[in-house]
Amino acid sequence: MYELKPLPFDKELDGISTKTNEIHHGKLYKGYVDKANEIGDELGKLRNEIIAGTAPGGNTTYSKLRALKLGETFAVNGVYLHEWFFGALGGDGDYKKAPELAAAISEKWGSAENFQKYFGECAMAARGWTVLAWDLHEKRLKQYNGDTHDHAVWGCIPIIALDVYEHAYFIDHGSDRKAYIAVFWKNLNWEVLEEYYKKAKVIDF
Repeated sequence: MYELKPLPFDKELDGISTKTNEIHHGKLYKGYVDKANEIGDELGKLRNEIIAGTAPGGNTTYSKLRALKLGETFAVNGVYLHEWFFGALGGDGDYKKAPELAAAISEKWGSAENFQKYFGECAMAARGWTVLAWDLHEKRLKQYNGDTHDHAVWGCIPIIALDVYEHAYFIDHGSDRKAYIAVFWKNLNWEVLEEYYKKAKVIDF
């Protein structure tokens, strides 16, 4: 069962309003949690019926199994990405509080400021998500974009996940995504990101 995780900060952030967080966390993210559980229940029932021979199996054009499996990846990734997103907010934006991560970022992009500029432009190019991830195959930091939740690179663990769907910023910033990205950096909790990074990079794959 997927569980709704509470916000790790007060609902009002600098440039991200209580109303936005109530809708984004309390309705949209909760919706993914609920749907992921609903789909899991339906898949469990269908699995037993398929094994018993009382329900048809898969078909690539259309089948109940195909529809549920597509919905599963979208909903579950919706849960996880939002947990990475909300989990790293509520800080003061000081990357010096993540010395190991900041050093790795500076080694790859020249400086934390260079990285933020590049990541921000990637966010302007994305339709759904912009992610800094630890790539288990490459053993290094990589930046990836995803236009939907289930556009993912297998074997990568998100460190920074930025939601750039309009629901994340339209109430507070209208269509000004650049302004939203700026306040995202101001509210980022780099101490949390440091922990994400330390945990990810020691995984032996």
